Amino acid sequence: MPYSKSKVNQAGKLWAENIRAAAEGSRPFRDQKDELAEAIKIIDWWRGEHAAPLSRVAANLRYYAAAEGVPVVTQRLKKLPTMIGKLYREPGMKLARMEDIGGVRAILPSQGACHRVASRLRKNWTVTRFRDYVANPKDDGYRALHLINRNRGRLIEVQLRTDIQDNWANAVEADARLLSPGLKFGSGSRELREFYVALGELGAQADSGDPIDPSLFERVKDLQDRADTFRERTR
Repeated sequence: MPYSKSKVNQAGKLWAENIRAAAEGSRPFRDQKDELAEAIKIIDWWRGEHAAPLSRVAANLRYYAAAEGVPVVTQRLKKLPTMIGKLYREPGMKLARMEDIGGVRAILPSQGACHRVASRLRKNWTVTRFRDYVANPKDDGYRALHLINRNRGRLIEVQLRTDIQDNWANAVEADARLLSPGLKFGSGSRELREFYVALGELGAQADSGDPIDPSLFERVKDLQDRADTFRERTR
């Protein structure tokens, strides 16, 4: 059955607050067992509401990206624990406004190709937000172009990356999963964080086609040695 957006927001808030309370030891989950079960049902319904829009956006992205060769386009629905975890980390967020429950990613051959595809999408789609993480990288070194497309009333996030940017993100994901869980969210090992920031700068230089700064290359090598030492210590 369909639920209102206020019900969706209430369900997300209930779970985030209960996780926060449980982490602080102030309220066990069993105190609201029935309410939490109903909330999960609502959250899962809201997640499912993004499946069809996600498939439409992915197919449409393939069409617009085809002008740049044969792009690699993938799609995913955010898992329930990941959705709830994001609400927990960002207390002011409302679930009905979460922009990346459905996500599509295109890996394109160059930074220029990413910008050209982004321009086509902004011209032809209903884009509610555009973030240029190439011109303004995240503090952790992440770079890509992000667009939020409203499709049949549901928000779908589109990421446009070069091969270098995608390899960087996959490496961070691997280290976060195995060694430093907070790495994707700006915390975790200092050795890894510093290494990936510098590696992101090196990748940006490579994507731009400009000559690589030798001092930056040496800095990355030094930071990689420190990161490798941390990895060995942790395993």
